[in-house]
Amino acid sequence: MLHSVPLDDLRVLAVTGSDRATFLQGQLTQDIAGVRPDATVMAGWADAKGRLLFAGHLFSTHIDGEDAPALLVPADLADALLKRLRMYVLRAKATITLLDCAVFGLMGTPETGAVGQAIRILGQNDRHLLLGQAPNAAPCARGDWQLADIRAGIPEITATTTGEFVPQMVNLDLLGGISFTKGCYTGQEIVSRMKYLGRVKRRMLRFSAPDTPPAAGAPLYADRGVVGQVVSSAPTASGTASGTASGTEFLAVVVLDDLPGPFYLDDAKTRPICHLELPYEVPLL
Repeated sequence: MLHSVPLDDLRVLAVTGSDRATFLQGQLTQDIAGVRPDATVMAGWADAKGRLLFAGHLFSTHIDGEDAPALLVPADLADALLKRLRMYVLRAKATITLLDCAVFGLMGTPETGAVGQAIRILGQNDRHLLLGQAPNAAPCARGDWQLADIRAGIPEITATTTGEFVPQMVNLDLLGGISFTKGCYTGQEIVSRMKYLGRVKRRMLRFSAPDTPPAAGAPLYADRGVVGQVVSSAPTASGTASGTASGTEFLAVVVLDDLPGPFYLDDAKTRPICHLELPYEVPLL
């Protein structure tokens, strides 16, 4: 059965112009050559210190007769990202805009007659983005879509956590979201140094708790104090598609030396959490 949810808290940021690919190649961690109209890839945009300003889905859409690379960005970051990205255009023939289009999340197989562009989510055949008209599908809650992202280990950088993490901390390298061969981009020196000269000391892991979802940016505690930070969270029984017991699941960046825990959501250590597996292998050493 097909379920859909309006993703009103997300916007599409697109780049057009003859220098669009060259411009974005010098900004994003992903190789623009791999962008497709039918499936997303992960990408990040970092500052000069290698800290992520954005991490999320990159794909291609069609605007005024040309293919345009596009990013799915949180609405609370959209205007700031647009303004900052435009600062780097300089003499490049590239125009950056926020598209005025509705975005839906589809859980299930999209119908052939769907009106709009259906884009498969990275590595998942049963989840798509739809840019266009509302589909003929049963509704589901926004939390179900968020929960699917969490179980897939897909990070979301919001206005609260922008500038907090280096790409490897949120597993962008494990999701194929970093190219180490494409050449220079903003923050590339820091990202490459972490791969070739250092060790990633903090990684994003998945947790559960019989509790309300913690806010993005909330601290995680161990016996010695704060050892992590929440990236995103969702209730585990928010709507029709999850069908699981109540509670919460969340992604959090933690200090690997503090594994296996125990970890808590509060300094008083009255809210313990449980470490869950991700669908990809996370190097813990």
